[in-house]
Amino acid sequence: MRYREKRKNRRFDKTIRYASRKAYAEMRPRIKGRFAKRCSAEAEDDALEHQGVFSPAVSAPAASDGDYGVVPSF
Repeated sequence: MRYREKRKNRRFDKTIRYASRKAYAEMRPRIKGRFAKRCSAEAEDDALEHQGVFSPAVSAPAASDGDYGVVPSF
């Protein structure tokens, strides 16, 4: 009985629970929709040229192993 009552009250729409988290996420820099580290404009341009789609935050562990894991874009 409780299961059916709870099932009727379920919400599948998008709700924002924490306004502070939303505000912080909107202020963070993004590259192609993904979060990226904050850096100077020159370093950011270099990172975009060398890594293509990937942001510096995502591919930092791969950079320590050389170019392993970086997919070239044609």
